[in-house]
Amino acid sequence: MNSNFVFILIALALTAVVVVVLMWGLLRSRLTPEHKHEQANTKVYRPQLLDLEKEHAEGVISALSFEQTRAELLGRMLEDTAQTENATGSKSPRALVSAMVLAVLLPVAAMSTYVWLGQPQGLDPQMTAAEASQQPDLQAMADSLAQKLQTDSSDPQRWVMLGRTYRALNQYDKALPAYQKALDLRGDDDIALERAEVLALRRGGDFSGEPWAVIRQVLAKNARHFNGLALAGSASYAQGDYKKAIQYWQLARSELNENDEELKGLDIALNTAREKAGEPAMAPKQPAPSQASVASTVSASGAALSGRVSIDPTVKAQIAPTDVVFVYATPTDGQKMPLAILRKTVDNLPFDFVLDDSMAMNSASKLSSQTKVMLKVRISKSGEAMTRSGDWMGVLENVAVGSRNLKLVVNQQAP
Repeated sequence: MNSNFVFILIALALTAVVVVVLMWGLLRSRLTPEHKHEQANTKVYRPQLLDLEKEHAEGVISALSFEQTRAELLGRMLEDTAQTENATGSKSPRALVSAMVLAVLLPVAAMSTYVWLGQPQGLDPQMTAAEASQQPDLQAMADSLAQKLQTDSSDPQRWVMLGRTYRALNQYDKALPAYQKALDLRGDDDIALERAEVLALRRGGDFSGEPWAVIRQVLAKNARHFNGLALAGSASYAQGDYKKAIQYWQLARSELNENDEELKGLDIALNTAREKAGEPAMAPKQPAPSQASVASTVSASGAALSGRVSIDPTVKAQIAPTDVVFVYATPTDGQKMPLAILRKTVDNLPFDFVLDDSMAMNSASKLSSQTKVMLKVRISKSGEAMTRSGDWMGVLENVAVGSRNLKLVVNQQAP
């Protein structure tokens, strides 16, 4: 017999037993009180009548007194019986109605409670089977992808898919190398963010260190990167910094249209963070914040440099939109190794920038190790990191670490 059918039968049987017991308690008060009161009346008045008849037979009272007293006793007995019938008559219908209502409402209430708090979908064999087979299906998918990538490992998208599948299986140790393979084949900020999130998940939601560094690098290249802002909000929320989470998520929200599917989930996250922070629910969508405010948010803590890069109008005609733009800081003692660097293309000009320790090329030589630096911007047609003759550039000397609102202009050419 089908186990679901057995479950339903047992549930109905138990409900029926409860209903019968409760109805019996109600209906018993309807069926028995009248008889109990009649028996009580008989016990009270019958001895009096017997005594009266005995006294009359022994000549203690006259026939007239006997008849008067007997009529009085019978009248009182009839009166008491009538009152008892009226009382039970008024209670019995209500008891019957209560029993009938209980018989209907109790099963309905039980079923409603199960639908609300239980898992009725568990009675669907197909759904139950689908849920039971989902995990093996994902594992089979992961195994199949891994096998295919052994013979052809040149497709970064397959590596991403493998990483996501392992992530769905909570196999983070296997997901991380898959994401790294995809990054090695195609440097992509979205993939880097996914890998950073998985790294944090493997550590129980801890975004400190590398995950935060990746987030800051992405936002330094593009301060309006939606996934970067969204993950920055999640990282801040995980650290209990609800106000910062609100800032990042509000910036991410400003990048969405009112019809975007992500909007609803983001609004729920925002309101949750606002509740945690003791702030009122989210107001209607606010105007998009400026690039300067984004840069200020990203560099709110730690040693950093921020400002805006622009190009002299006389130089525009000599560069192409695809030329690479490097913004970097070097020590004032003449060392060439950048303390922090970011890379963009000319078509992003003008743009806001932030340099901080997360962009260091050498962990032993960071921006925070200096008090003053040389800030440079360089446009390279070849995309190489080394300066070439003819590259266009701009320089600010002796810039104090921690400076903001800097103006870096491309206005000179390397000899």
